Amino acid sequence: MTEPMRVKFWGVRGSHPVPGGGTLLYGGNTSCVEVQAGSQTIILDAGTGIIGLGREMLRRSFAEKRPIEASLFFSHLHHDHTQGFPFFTPAFVPSTRLHLFGTAILERALEDVLNSNFSPPSFPITLQEMGSAKTFHGLRDTNVVWLGQAVGGVRVDEVGQASGAPANTEDLVQVRCLRSYAHPGGVLIYRIEWRGKVLVYATDTEGYVGTDHRLAKFAQGADLLIHDAQYADEHYNGCMVGFPATQGWGHSTAAMAIEVAQSAGAKRLVLTHHEPQYEDETIQAIERRARDCFPNLQAGFEGLEVIIGAEQVGQSHLQPICLDTPALV
Repeated sequence: MTEPMRVKFWGVRGSHPVPGGGTLLYGGNTSCVEVQAGSQTIILDAGTGIIGLGREMLRRSFAEKRPIEASLFFSHLHHDHTQGFPFFTPAFVPSTRLHLFGTAILERALEDVLNSNFSPPSFPITLQEMGSAKTFHGLRDTNVVWLGQAVGGVRVDEVGQASGAPANTEDLVQVRCLRSYAHPGGVLIYRIEWRGKVLVYATDTEGYVGTDHRLAKFAQGADLLIHDAQYADEHYNGCMVGFPATQGWGHSTAAMAIEVAQSAGAKRLVLTHHEPQYEDETIQAIERRARDCFPNLQAGFEGLEVIIGAEQVGQSHLQPICLDTPALV
């Protein structure tokens, strides 16, 4: 059996963290997903979920007696996708090597934006004081990123450039991006491929009438599609008591995520970026209803592990329990 790609969810909430008794099953930390593909550690977003991931990475580093090296891909730079980074402990360790990626289509570079977010007076420590070795890369739709020893760690190419793909790509991880305009300021959607396994990460995107065909094409044949599903249909349409309509806010419903998964022929769908005002029972109701349309679907929760390329799907001790499905109010 070939080595699988391992995906673990460390934060699945949108907008802001929500600790408390009502969020114990799915978790209250904001967006962060870890991907292990061979020797490569890839981190998708740096919401507060990255704090726990950082502690785990330090534990592994100590146990394996080797320094940390990881590639961190930001979907965009809103606070709920960056707020955990200044508390990501490996970033303070001098032996750590981090490759940081974000959109190049901004008035300011990724490094400058992070610098301004994490510096006095809003934060006591500057980016430069975080002692790890950091390299910054701005990405466009035309870029393809190669990760692995055969390219010296990281190589960023233009799609279709004359030099072509690097030699010996079997052990290289390929990462491509799609810029979505269905979120304020735009967002990068990522497609990660390794040894024939495909993961697509599409957070902070809103569906279109008749499906987001650009995204469906980008996600074609994905083994796992991770898709934003922040709102219940009733909430999105302004029919949920106590909640405003959210059309145009840049987030999807489960139905929108399912449309993309079906059009793309995705094998499995995990819903993420849950509305912070929803307690566990509401998310579970959304999940159960959505499974009627796409059975191989799950609402993401902290600790969920998906193993791509193996028969089994591993889940942590935080696996949600069965609850009576409540009415959405």
